[in-house]
Amino acid sequence: MIIDGKTVYSKKTFDVINPYTKEKVGTVPVATPAQIERALKLAYKTKPSLSPIERASILKEISNRLERNKREYAELITSESGLSLKDALNEIGRVSNVANFSSKVAKNIEKDVTDKYIFESPKGKPKLKIITEPLDLVVGITPFNHPMNQVAHKVFPAIAAGTCIVLKPSEKTPLSAIKLGELLLEAGLEKNMFNIITGVPAKAIVSQMTNSPLIDMVTFTGGLSVGLRIAKNMSNSGNTLKRFVPELGGCSSLIINDDADITKSAKVVVKGCFKNSGQRCTSIRRIIVVQSIAEEFIDALLTEVKRITYGNPYDECIDMGTVISDAAAKMIEKRVNAAIKDGAKLLLGNKRKSALYSPTVLDSVSISSELVVKETFGPVAPIIRAKTIDEAIHFANMTNYKLAGAIMTKNRELAEKISNILSVGQFNWNGTPGYRTEAAPFGGFKDSGNGEKEGVVLATHGMRRIRTFYEH
Repeated sequence: MIIDGKTVYSKKTFDVINPYTKEKVGTVPVATPAQIERALKLAYKTKPSLSPIERASILKEISNRLERNKREYAELITSESGLSLKDALNEIGRVSNVANFSSKVAKNIEKDVTDKYIFESPKGKPKLKIITEPLDLVVGITPFNHPMNQVAHKVFPAIAAGTCIVLKPSEKTPLSAIKLGELLLEAGLEKNMFNIITGVPAKAIVSQMTNSPLIDMVTFTGGLSVGLRIAKNMSNSGNTLKRFVPELGGCSSLIINDDADITKSAKVVVKGCFKNSGQRCTSIRRIIVVQSIAEEFIDALLTEVKRITYGNPYDECIDMGTVISDAAAKMIEKRVNAAIKDGAKLLLGNKRKSALYSPTVLDSVSISSELVVKETFGPVAPIIRAKTIDEAIHFANMTNYKLAGAIMTKNRELAEKISNILSVGQFNWNGTPGYRTEAAPFGGFKDSGNGEKEGVVLATHGMRRIRTFYEH
């Protein structure tokens, strides 16, 4: 834990275990209720004195440090998550970008925006001034799948906004968050602008943090059930009107039309299904292929998937490491086996050794199979055949998750039409559903979120409040 600019310990601890080796890679304190309350109160009372330029400078320095020591921080991610070094190095690159973009936003965040709100002559009227200022306290809650980047997307915008944040990282992967906190303090961040709470059980800690009357906002990334529980908890504790930014699950479809580039489609599927061991909220969960090109596509896909190397995540030649735990791998295996019982044909994979689950491809998966109805968080490529493009669109719309989607086609008009029909938070034409830039708006609707957006720009502005001052 980090509270008041210092590493804080407690009598109770828990171990962080590498999913591949099963070795202990760290020991982390379990926060007491008193420590949680102290972290929240100190952050709430802190009124940061750093100027926008100073905050920008700190964020830029973090970006540079991450770039200089990529391998060191990537190995830390791998050690606690089981992700391959390739994926971890990619993540460090993303975190560096988030820091860099947040630095740019910080420089202009306090710019006077009054003129944006004046549409008539001020003559004879009271003079208007728009005041923007940081929220007093944000609580951030992050998942395991991107141990450092998920943290960065909450903490760096808070710093850019001049807002204090108290973060609870996943108990499965807390070490990356702690390292980021240490780096920020070394770079000159004021104490209590970023406090870190660690511990188990997560439910009790999250409940106390989101119950606090001190908070202005809760920003959460994770599963639907936990997101709903947080919303209910905030309501029951009197925080109904506090801001809640939930970035929840996804069940993204990639439609492959009969005019698609087959080779490119296969490469897009490999990237969309197997990067990060399939543990991304925007990973492809449904590959919906128009029947007439299905066989050709499957041949191309199997050729690509067979090239994926998986195993020891510390081996820099390995493409894919483990999923987060043995239990997670067993759940994936269970759903794949159920899909096969439902009539799907196993084309490749479905091999499990502890938390290591092989890249898996299935054909003729039923649209009602649990594998594609729920968010199956792992390296599986489920192919669903559609007779026509209209049926493909229908299948893609058969989910209450509205986070991301994509289509492979030469037809721009068709791509735009499907984007409008699916109405997901982000849509890609001839790319993976998960492609995004770190600064752009990000977030979904329905079971994927309440429409509030992340991404560096909107996240930063969302952590500030607006007031008006009229001079008569």
